[in-house]
Formats: sequence, C-alpha cells, structure tokens
Amino acid sequence: MSLGADVASIGLFTSSFMLSSALLSPHLGSLSDRLGRKRIMLWGLFGDVLLGILTGLAPNWIWLLLFRILNGAVTAAAMLPAEALLMDLISEDSRGEASGFISAMSMIGRSVGPVFGGSIQWLAHSTGLSLLDSYRAPYFVDSVLAFLAVALVAHRIAEPQRVVTKERDKLVYQSVNKKVENKFSLSVKVVLLASFITGVGVGFIMPISVLFYNDKFGVEPIEIGFIFTLAGLIGIAASWLAGRTSDRIGRKPMIALGGISSRICTIILPLTTDINQAALIMSLRGIGFNLFMPAMQALRADIVPKEARGKFFGIFSTAFTAGDIVGPIIGTWLYALYRFETLNILGHSFPGYGIPFLIYSIIGIISTLLIVIFVERR
Repeated sequence: MSLGADVASIGLFTSSFMLSSALLSPHLGSLSDRLGRKRIMLWGLFGDVLLGILTGLAPNWIWLLLFRILNGAVTAAAMLPAEALLMDLISEDSRGEASGFISAMSMIGRSVGPVFGGSIQWLAHSTGLSLLDSYRAPYFVDSVLAFLAVALVAHRIAEPQRVVTKERDKLVYQSVNKKVENKFSLSVKVVLLASFITGVGVGFIMPISVLFYNDKFGVEPIEIGFIFTLAGLIGIAASWLAGRTSDRIGRKPMIALGGISSRICTIILPLTTDINQAALIMSLRGIGFNLFMPAMQALRADIVPKEARGKFFGIFSTAFTAGDIVGPIIGTWLYALYRFETLNILGHSFPGYGIPFLIYSIIGIISTLLIVIFVERR
C-alpha cells in the first residue's frame, strides 16, 4: 500500500504469482525433459536472484505486480525440475521417503519464512531505515539466499548424463505420447482430478477456518495462527514417516488412510463445541493430510514415463494451483451463503457454516477412492 496500491488490488499480487506459475508449469517441465533438469533449475534460481533485487527496488505497485508475475514463472522453473530430478536420482522403492522428507522441509520453510522475513523488516526499521525501505529489505535478503542456492545446485548436484539429439528427442516423445494415450491415460486423468481437488482444499481451508473460528468461538487472529502452526508442526513429523511407510506397504494404503481421515476430520471440524476440540481435530486433519501427500507425490512419479516426468509434473502442478485459486472463491461464497442457516441432513441438524467443509470432504473422499480403484503404477 506504501507503493500506491489500494486494498482491493492486494489480492492481485498473490493471484498473479500463482496464475503465471500455473500457466507456465507444463512448458517449463517439458523444457526440463528436453534440456536437462539442472539447467532449468539454475535459470529459475538465477531469475529469482534478479527479481528479488528488482522487487526490492520497485518504484510503484504496478512494477511490483509485474515482478510478482515474473517471479511466479521463475519459481516454477526452479521447483518443478527439482522435484523431477529428485525422482530421477533415487530408486523407486525410496520415492515415498524422499517425497516425505521434501514435504517436511517445505513445511518448515513455509513456517519459518514469515517469521524470518518479518524479523528482517523489523531489524531494518529499528536500525534507521524508513518504513517503506524496511519492507524492501527482505527481498534483498531473499536474493542472497537464492544466489547461495544457485551455487549449491551448480556445484553439488550431479544430473544423470543425457545424450540429446533432435532425432532421439523426436523418437522419445513419440514413444511417451503413445504410452500415455494407451495404458496410463486413465491413471493420469484420475491423478489430475485428485491434484485439483487437493488444491481446492489447501486454498479454502485457511480463509474458511479463520471465519469459522471467529464466528463460532470468537477466537483472535493470534490464537488462530497458533492452531495452524501447531497442526503444521505435527504434520512435519508425520510427513517423513508416512512417505517411508508408503515405500514399504504401498502408495494406495497411505493415500486411502490419509485422504479419507483428513476429509472426515474436515467434516467433524464445524461440529466441535469448543476451541480445544477444534484444535485437536485440526491437528488430526493435518496428520491425515501429511499421510496422504508424500504417497501421492511418489505415486505421480510411478505412473508417468521418466522421459516426460517434468512435463507431467508441470501439468499436475497446474491442476493443483488451479484448485488453490478456485478454492477460496468457492469456499467463501458457500460459507457466506449458508453462514446463518441450519440444515437437516439425513435427519440431523447441520450448521450452515459447515456446508463448504462437508461438500469439499465428500468430493475429496470420492477422488481418493478413484485413486485407489483406478490408478495403476507402471
């Protein structure tokens, strides 16, 4: 807002980042298949270095919005090839454990990031920088961290050698497309649907839960933040163990256990009678979600050809991001529509503000069952 944006424009910054990432993910993933994972990763990370500096220097909100759009693209360029390369480097029977570890590290980063960035801003302001300039400081720190990542990837990550020629490239993609059209098309479509629905859940749970906690229990924002943090911390521990277990007993049992249990907890959440019950159910939901995700990520690698793994990971990422964009819109609309009503469902009273929780959970359980029934590993 210090750069001239009004409150209504602030949502553009998040949406533009997600939209550019979603639109470009399949293309960037495909490039990593053709040119090499490491090369695209380095392009993305170096772009993050430059855009961090430019964002810190943005003269007004229009330039800031432009840099956020570009940042969504370079973030996808860094993250998608990294996920595909990880699957390239490890054996099939370790994919779940690796996915769980990466999920845990990502959650730690998302938890620490806001605190770290806020601390940088506070320190910059307390040492004499103006309020506006203090908000620029975290972006420069981000650029330094991205530069360290460039050096780390360049010198410490070895990508399997590829012999890429135009003729080989053509033959490989003809073979891949034929495989996908035949044996794996149904599996890919089901996982795409599940990715979208998972994205819807991730997008809607935060704003809807905040409204629910405030409406039903009158909880202050700091208490809501503590509940989400607690659920996230519990989920970190579950994620790695769940991924490792999926390597031993199979992907589908963990997907079923985590996917269905997390959705059942989502249905129960609006029926809780006090804040302690709600915090417990939210924590159990977090455990279920983190049982589901590592196995799901490993399954994605199991069902697509290695030669086009980047392309398909990009498509899955687009489906997830599309759900993440749609989720808050649909969820908050349903919440507002039924907020003050009480419905009769199968002879039982159900609070209207629980309708978005119920609808999402039913759809999520159906998508989980579709995975268990129809998805086949290669």
